[in-house]
Amino acid sequence: MLTTLLPFICACLVSLIAVPAIIRIAYAKRLVDDPSIESRKIHKHAVPNLGGVAVFSTFALISCLFINDQLLPNANFIFASGIIIFTIGLKDDLVALDPYKKFAAQFLTAFIVIHFADVRISNFYGVMGIYEIGPTLSYIFTSLVIVFVINAFNLIDGINGLLGSVTLLVSLTYGTLFYIMDEKGLSVLSFSMAGAILGFLKYNLKAKARIFMGDAGAYSIGFILAVLSIQFVEVSKLNLLDAKPLIHAAPAVAIALLIMPIFDTFRVFTLRIVRGQSPFMADRNHLHHRLLDVGLSHLQACTLIVATNIVMIALALSLQSEVQTAELMVIMTLTILFCNMMLWIYEVRHADRLQIIRNARVVLKPNRLASDLEKVNNLTLDSSLAEVRILARKEHLNSTDPKDIEAAKRFTQEILDNLEKSKN
Repeated sequence: MLTTLLPFICACLVSLIAVPAIIRIAYAKRLVDDPSIESRKIHKHAVPNLGGVAVFSTFALISCLFINDQLLPNANFIFASGIIIFTIGLKDDLVALDPYKKFAAQFLTAFIVIHFADVRISNFYGVMGIYEIGPTLSYIFTSLVIVFVINAFNLIDGINGLLGSVTLLVSLTYGTLFYIMDEKGLSVLSFSMAGAILGFLKYNLKAKARIFMGDAGAYSIGFILAVLSIQFVEVSKLNLLDAKPLIHAAPAVAIALLIMPIFDTFRVFTLRIVRGQSPFMADRNHLHHRLLDVGLSHLQACTLIVATNIVMIALALSLQSEVQTAELMVIMTLTILFCNMMLWIYEVRHADRLQIIRNARVVLKPNRLASDLEKVNNLTLDSSLAEVRILARKEHLNSTDPKDIEAAKRFTQEILDNLEKSKN
């Protein structure tokens, strides 16, 4: 047990030291997340968004110190893939990256870990009547799963402490399960991630966070948890041959662990497609946004989401030996849909009060944007930018008309785009 708890303790200590250093460097180099850039931003002050640098570096360092070829074969390919996805996320934090390039990098990462480390799903456990699947389907399906989980964890990183808290819960659960299943290498990997996240949460799980995770952290966390989930399913398949296997419905248990990111991503993608919008268009319709709109604070919304995740994990673990995998998936789906319906009913019953709250938050920040323009010297602004600058100086927009709000967002974005071009 000491060999698995020691990485957790070491990772936590290193993270507690690394995060403050990253915060100081980020402020010194002005590598911060400015809320004036995007109207969807919830925070009001510029905050460093390089927490993922400390988290992934700590995780990789401690994991490499405690893992060898005997504990986890092909670990080098997992870390190589992790470095690729971390680098892509870091570049996206520093310089906005084209979505197609991000997806290409994510699929490349998935291919490396699937082909060279043989981390892939090979059995559906009877879901839709399918058990063993061929290599081609295995490659395609596993790639889609990895890319989906990476982006799902990136999408829930919207309020203080949420991504870190969910990651801590999932990592600790996987670490414990892998230890019981005598998979020490995967257990060390899980506890190293948990320790790195715990140190980060000291500075993020606050009413006013001192640092954000950023895409570098969200992408790398999503990738590592996707790998752990796939390995959990595959190891459980082998353990089914035992007289008393620990886990019977491994895919359903893995989904229960990742239920909140998975459900939120499916939900927002479905709503956007139904409305005729791109599924990748950003909005304020995520679960954490809805909880904030009903009056909860960041910490309250985070606590409620994590508590729901704990309930789903407990439900899956208690039923997994009693029902089939497909049946357990149906039970979890109905349960999470019921929870979503309860929230929807509350939103409908208090629609008038919630609309007042939303209207109060739909405020353009023209004066701040104009002051940002004034700070830049020797800019040659074209007539288009000059016109937008005049519009940005006007009174705050408090209209509830979606067309007016969308127009204001376009004006704001044009200012920022032209400002960025001028800086470059």
